[in-house]
Amino acid sequence: MNIKKIIIITVLFSALSSALTASSGVKLHELASIDYTKNKILQSIRKDIKDSIFTVMGKRDSANLPELKFYRYKVKKDESFWLILSKSGLDMDTLISVNNLTSPYQVGQGTVLFIPNMRGVVVTGDDKEGLAKILSESRVDIAYVKNANKSESLDKDFIFIPCGKVSSLERSMFLGSAFISPIKTGKTTSRFGTRRDPFNENRSQFHSGVDIGCPIGTSIYSARAGRVAFAGYADGYGKLVILEHEHGYTTYYGHLSKFNIKEGDRVGPGQIIALSGNTGRTTGPHLHFEIRRHGRALNPQTFIRGIHK
Repeated sequence: MNIKKIIIITVLFSALSSALTASSGVKLHELASIDYTKNKILQSIRKDIKDSIFTVMGKRDSANLPELKFYRYKVKKDESFWLILSKSGLDMDTLISVNNLTSPYQVGQGTVLFIPNMRGVVVTGDDKEGLAKILSESRVDIAYVKNANKSESLDKDFIFIPCGKVSSLERSMFLGSAFISPIKTGKTTSRFGTRRDPFNENRSQFHSGVDIGCPIGTSIYSARAGRVAFAGYADGYGKLVILEHEHGYTTYYGHLSKFNIKEGDRVGPGQIIALSGNTGRTTGPHLHFEIRRHGRALNPQTFIRGIHK
């Protein structure tokens, strides 16, 4: 994936409301609650969802599709991804794609979600290959896409595909079953997120991965099949391996002592790719492990449950 596309995706999903309102034919509304027994707006959304499924899956005239709308909803206390999924009438694929979610644990009190009145997925306008693949695999006629987006040319920043589906791989990544632990023994010594700088206790820093303490020479395994994008020395990381995976995911393995692979190699899941070390900016031997998507650091502990507590 090229840099331009990564930037488009990052901007699109970090400021989705702006992208939606700037796109002709797509309206953005507010949703106050997800109690469909009392909220008439949510009742209308659920009706539109049923009507759109009936139209697309039944191969009815695309003119029967409801007008595509998006609703902004701020998650309340004790609400979760799964509760919102069940109350809204949407499916998992829709909430994942429209909100660019990588884990259900991202959704909590204060999270802003975008709720469409149809099931479906979003692709960037320049991803013609991705659009064609989803249409084929989801068995959706392009006429429904043109109608929903009010565009014959589909020349837009993003395109909503009614009744489109994400891949089984994306779904498994979201559910935390696509990555395995990069190390078999060790204990987490520093977690993902803001922490005190280990070299300067008077300031804080953002830690983009997890640190797992282990003796020098411990075997390090690929968390998923992929291609070796980098194997060399990087500031801070010391000896570093970066693996590229599908759908914009990358994994980082830092502070290594020895490489078992080279750039360009293809590796399988659980393959030994390196030995742990103490290179780079460290306070002791450990593995620094990251999972990123389109360059954005994600919490590995939401992908690999119970990773070396």
